[in-house]
Amino acid sequence: MSDAYIIELGEEAVGVIARDAKGYRFYAAKQSFRPLEGRLFQSAENARSAALELRREAPPRLSALTSLALVAEQGRG
Repeated sequence: MSDAYIIELGEEAVGVIARDAKGYRFYAAKQSFRPLEGRLFQSAENARSAALELRREAPPRLSALTSLALVAEQGRG
């Protein structure tokens, strides 16, 4: 059994968990998953489930192109 795992959602790596004396500690790879930073999990699947739940609860993000389009639209008004 490994001491560290990459936590992926789809094809996106969102964090890493590393085994310590009490379980697996989460280290965020993306800013949006910082709320899980340092949290302890009993398994890789528990950590992945928490990351999935966090993603579901997060407000939708605008893409860079959508943001530019909104700025351009505001400039016309």
